[in-house]
Amino acid sequence: MAASRLAVLLLLAACCCSAVRLPGASRRAVCQGAAATTALLGGGRSVLAAVERELRQGELRQGELIYTVVTPPTDPTSSVPERGQKVAVDYSLWLVDFGGKLVDSSKGSAFPPKLPSPFVFSVGVGAVIPGWDKAVRTMRAGEKRRLVVPSTLAYGDKGIGPIPGGATLYFEVELLELRSMPKWSEKQQDWLDTHPEP
Repeated sequence: MAASRLAVLLLLAACCCSAVRLPGASRRAVCQGAAATTALLGGGRSVLAAVERELRQGELRQGELIYTVVTPPTDPTSSVPERGQKVAVDYSLWLVDFGGKLVDSSKGSAFPPKLPSPFVFSVGVGAVIPGWDKAVRTMRAGEKRRLVVPSTLAYGDKGIGPIPGGATLYFEVELLELRSMPKWSEKQQDWLDTHPEP
């Protein structure tokens, strides 16, 4: 952990050097040295990935996924979704942090015009990003969570649409309902048996 804190300090020094009026060559040398040291200390990973984000009050960790229960489930003893079960959720997606730039929402928007419409998908079969599959599989109807989804559980280094590569995503997700379990054909059941959950 001490190495990662040093990496952050070096990164801050590199960022601050651009604010200080150093000659161009000196500024480049300091920034390049800080970036190289940070990469070495981070094992080749980016600084943001190398430094494990500390949990804020009320946050929980599920592997790489961080979440906060905003609203508990209607019935805490109700079942969680089974793999392949369809669920309906309401969600909002921000970049940078909650309250940052709102990128998408099932709750509708004025511009571009979009009517509110819950998002329906099958859980645990790769229909959505892995961060959603992991989170929603452990939720109950009526529960609302705030999710901090790292890029490794989202769109990776490539990104998609307005979401840049390597972006951490900030979701608020409410599980509205669990739909009845479908009856699987033999072929579908074989697929589920031979493909592990994302």
